[in-house]
Amino acid sequence: MKLLYIKAALLNMTLLSFVDDGTILAQSKQLDDNNVGLRKAYKITYLLFVAFALVLEHDKTELFHFSCRRDAYNPSLDLGYAPHTGATPLKPKTYWRYLGFYFDHGLTFQEHVRYYATKAFTTVQAMRMLGNSTRGLSPKQRRLLYQVGAMNQLKQMQHKAALWITGAFRTSPTGGLEALAGLIPVHLMLKKLATRAVYRVATLSDTHPLRSTMGEGLLKRATPHARSAALMTPAM
Repeated sequence: MKLLYIKAALLNMTLLSFVDDGTILAQSKQLDDNNVGLRKAYKITYLLFVAFALVLEHDKTELFHFSCRRDAYNPSLDLGYAPHTGATPLKPKTYWRYLGFYFDHGLTFQEHVRYYATKAFTTVQAMRMLGNSTRGLSPKQRRLLYQVGAMNQLKQMQHKAALWITGAFRTSPTGGLEALAGLIPVHLMLKKLATRAVYRVATLSDTHPLRSTMGEGLLKRATPHARSAALMTPAM
């Protein structure tokens, strides 16, 4: 990282490292300027990898533009660097999945909502078959089934994690495994995370950037962002 900063000092690039993953950030008023800087920074990164006898996997490299302009996104732009062919293996993507979130180029989170809504809709569609019997299910039973179905997926994930931690048999009860592994039950963990999120907001400074995206009661002295909850209509 130090060598990259030295070699790319004039490119005005920022590098973030996550152990075995990294992100190169570029910011300018024109996408073409970003492309030039990213291409040069990627070339420097590639050559550094070669110098250290490492392999930079092009197929795992992603590039994404964020822009407030509706006409700014151009999927035909070449961004990467292929030293042997002269062509680039990298193209801008219509959306970007990162740490469980789906980002589009305007940061509207429409793709994120669409993905998880589709996932939930598929589950609900499968549940509808249970209501086609002669007796059927009451609305209360269907609501409970939907909640239990979502919660069971989280419980299955935690059960597998507890098995991995403890090395116990697959038939071991989840409650006992959670106690041995020191894991909080899922429903209590969700409640804890929700409560902690509220406390964290209260500790932010009055001008913290996150406050600019919140509602009027939480803005304090922060300037509302263009997509701030404070500027949204009741329908939005």
